[in-house]
Amino acid sequence: MSKVRTDTIAAVATPPGRSAIGLIRVSGPATFEVLKKIFKTGGKKTFPLPHCVYYGSIIEPGSGLTADKVLVTTFVAPHSYTGENLVEISTHGNMVVVSKVLQIILLNGARGAEAGEFTRRAFLNGKMDLLEVEAVSQLLSAGSMSQARLALNQLDGLPSHFVSRVRSRLLDHLVQLEASLNFPEDAIEAIDEHLLARDLKKILAELQIFADNARNGSMVAGGLKVALLGRPNSGKSSIMNYMLGRERAIVTEVAGTTRDTLEESLMIGNYSIKLIDTAGLREPGDRIEAIGIERTRRAVDEAFALIGVFDGADSPDGDDRLVMAELERAGKPFLVVRNKADLAQRLPDAFFEGKQQIVVSALKGYGLDQLVADLRRVIEESGLAEYEDLVLLGAQQSTALEKALTALARASAGAGQMYQDMLAIDLEEAVRELGRVNGETVDVNTLDLVFERFCIGK
Repeated sequence: MSKVRTDTIAAVATPPGRSAIGLIRVSGPATFEVLKKIFKTGGKKTFPLPHCVYYGSIIEPGSGLTADKVLVTTFVAPHSYTGENLVEISTHGNMVVVSKVLQIILLNGARGAEAGEFTRRAFLNGKMDLLEVEAVSQLLSAGSMSQARLALNQLDGLPSHFVSRVRSRLLDHLVQLEASLNFPEDAIEAIDEHLLARDLKKILAELQIFADNARNGSMVAGGLKVALLGRPNSGKSSIMNYMLGRERAIVTEVAGTTRDTLEESLMIGNYSIKLIDTAGLREPGDRIEAIGIERTRRAVDEAFALIGVFDGADSPDGDDRLVMAELERAGKPFLVVRNKADLAQRLPDAFFEGKQQIVVSALKGYGLDQLVADLRRVIEESGLAEYEDLVLLGAQQSTALEKALTALARASAGAGQMYQDMLAIDLEEAVRELGRVNGETVDVNTLDLVFERFCIGK
């Protein structure tokens, strides 16, 4: 959808299938005119009054036959979700009935809405900015209460206010620079580059915290990735199966059964987790195993936290030391697990020196509840449970934020050191890219990419 449209649109807003109620939305300048053609109220109340609910019938104009008994809720512009005249029609939930009512609407002055078009109109009419749009998208796709809470917090508008405030401060500095450059003969107060450098440094630090919160928000929204690491046959797959509560990974006594990464979702408390079972870390024996180990290292790089699994019934070897080194190298939260506690132990405690080990038996189910509890503690101690501070960004917004940070870092480092015209170029880029984060300077093609992820009817 490349052009802004101002016609009247309609779509079913509830998922397909049989239910008690189906919901159809109609929005646009001719909304009430369309309804007057097809809706017959069952009472004496004048239609349409703002923010009222009417009981009545949807009538097929040609035949006069009743398609359904419905409730119609009216919202008069600008006090609606889209900022336009809007009605929501509650029909009976049989899809035959819902489809018939929608067909009548489309034959009498409305057209079918495109994906995300209701929310797009809300954005274009100033009812929300792009940060709030992203929150709506994430709320619709949330798979856990933590993800839903994160989206709801963003809908309150605090991230939007922050970006707008930072952008405004940078714009003030840019205007002052441009005035000094373009009108040097006028009596314009000289720029104190020391004060400018100090303020830009302060803004950069604030924006960096915002970017960190956005990266953390992305992890929570997508599910926190937790990778299981260990040498072949240490019991990673058995631990994964236990945590999932089902036989997802193949478990045999043959070392190296897992040649690729396996990824499955589960809930730990209110947190959505993506648990990744990886190929055993060791010197590869063939090309296929080498590819699997390379994917293991990629999973480590992408993970939020790691779980190192060690075979307590065997003496430590080079592969175990390789796994421990990988845990320490990654610079991420990690837990160490001594598996096979049901067997005679040959792995010395000294191997875990300075680290708290979780003793488990994946075969007997012993100790694994403690592993889950410790993983939950790691999440809470990381600050990712503080949803009020986290931010949700789409791919285009994340790219724009990184560009803004880069430009602002150059400006902050160059204030007092570079020519003012070069400083103005960097500030102008930072201002422009921040406008793409909250939608103040977004282009139509970017909007198409944002709203194509939405369902029709939202």
